[in-house]
Amino acid sequence: MKMLKITNDFIDKAPVCLPTDHRFYDLSVKINAYQGLDICLYANNNELPTGLTGKQAAEHDEDLLEKNPLPQACVLVAITDEPNPRLLLTRRSNRLSSHAGEVSFVGGKRDEVDKSSVDVALREAYEEVGLDGLGVDIIGYLPMQISKKGLLVRPVVVSIPTDVVDKIMPNDDEIARVFWLPFELLKTAPTNYVFDGQLTDQTAKLHTLAWVYDVNNDGMTEIIWGLTGRILANLMKIGFGLQYEWYYRIVKQDGFGI
Repeated sequence: MKMLKITNDFIDKAPVCLPTDHRFYDLSVKINAYQGLDICLYANNNELPTGLTGKQAAEHDEDLLEKNPLPQACVLVAITDEPNPRLLLTRRSNRLSSHAGEVSFVGGKRDEVDKSSVDVALREAYEEVGLDGLGVDIIGYLPMQISKKGLLVRPVVVSIPTDVVDKIMPNDDEIARVFWLPFELLKTAPTNYVFDGQLTDQTAKLHTLAWVYDVNNDGMTEIIWGLTGRILANLMKIGFGLQYEWYYRIVKQDGFGI
């Protein structure tokens, strides 16, 4: 992975100044040190679901981003302000046309009415789970990622008061489940996870890193991978110096990888 520095600043990336006694002050300082690095490029051949191949990313992303520096979508990386913080995650409804049934942050595409990345993330959070902006403190902005559909996705990291947890009400049209991931879990290395898939002419298996979390200790696990996993891996690298080398490897039924 490499970081691409964009010469023109984002209009919505004002410096974040948390009080020094804030629980996430140190994390905010580390995230804000990356303010000039605006996109993560995964320029290796195993980074399959990015919408661009590694070669295309290396050749075209810089020009693309210079012409359109604003994110096209934003997600809210919401961490509870408590001694043992938790992270807000959702599993998307199976009825959705995009990323159905996958674990994700709250968030979505930028609308014309949105004035900033925070506006996008908070609007979508309210629509999806009823989370409003009261008591939310901005910790910082992570470098954007490219989704598998080619969207530039800006993660907005915030802290939320603990009393918000019991007020979350998922929109059943979009969200199948809300769960709270212990933040400490992200400090343990993700494991290799294997998904069954289908290529044009044969079955295949997708190998990738993932965090596996049994929410209720009942064997019903949530798999945190893909774009959500990459964003969290980037947060752990920037904020805590933990390096998780994300990968996606497709192994065909005949045993050969692509």
